Amino acid sequence: MRLYERAVVFTVGSVLAFWVLYVFFPRWQNLHFGIEPIASFLEMYGTLYGVTFAFALYVVWSQFNSVQSGIQQEADLLEDIYRMTLLLSDRIAVKSLAQNLRSYVEALLGSEWKELSQGKTCSFSQSKFMELCHSLRSVPVADIRDQAVFSQLLDAVNRLTRVREERVTASLTRIPETLWLLLNFMSAVLLIGFLLLFLLSHSNFAIFVGTIVIAVIAFSIGLLLSIIKDMDNPFVGVWNVSPQPFRVLLDKVH
Repeated sequence: MRLYERAVVFTVGSVLAFWVLYVFFPRWQNLHFGIEPIASFLEMYGTLYGVTFAFALYVVWSQFNSVQSGIQQEADLLEDIYRMTLLLSDRIAVKSLAQNLRSYVEALLGSEWKELSQGKTCSFSQSKFMELCHSLRSVPVADIRDQAVFSQLLDAVNRLTRVREERVTASLTRIPETLWLLLNFMSAVLLIGFLLLFLLSHSNFAIFVGTIVIAVIAFSIGLLLSIIKDMDNPFVGVWNVSPQPFRVLLDKVH
């Protein structure tokens, strides 16, 4: 189900629930209960709800940006490593290193992308990464220039390892289940509060206005929940991180 479809379904369900309660339970109209306590509660609870939602949105947005930033950093480091290997004097070793680097990037774009979208680590891409690191640490050193390049390669491999670990960790991080349940619970309480507020208003005009207000609130809540759920997994849904940096790198490695 797409992002807006979820919000529309949530909106229709809320409006139908409102009218079912109004039509089939007419006793609401006979209750002599002031709406001021409910209005005060909604004002206080709405503020708390907004803060909680803003926090959750910040968490998933930061996670999403961390994954995209990690992809770009790793691609940049891999390109730097490839350019450094071109300075080595042993052309056979250069060709072998390029092949290992290419195999690793292909594994990233293939199996790892799919595995991360399912919340799993990819052993295949990890093995390709280990092969790449081993080949980089084992390059033959023939002269002073090779020694200087080798020193830079070792430093780049260490940085690459750290960046990869951070990217994979961010890719597997999801919003805590407790926070997600809290958001759903608070959304339900807020919506029920507005339902009661208009049901206890002894006016046909209030019911008409209530239908519009509840539809707007339900659509907003449904859309916000859908956005958070969608961005929580940066590999599937409407908003996805892009593998373009790896694809560009693949075109450069020969």
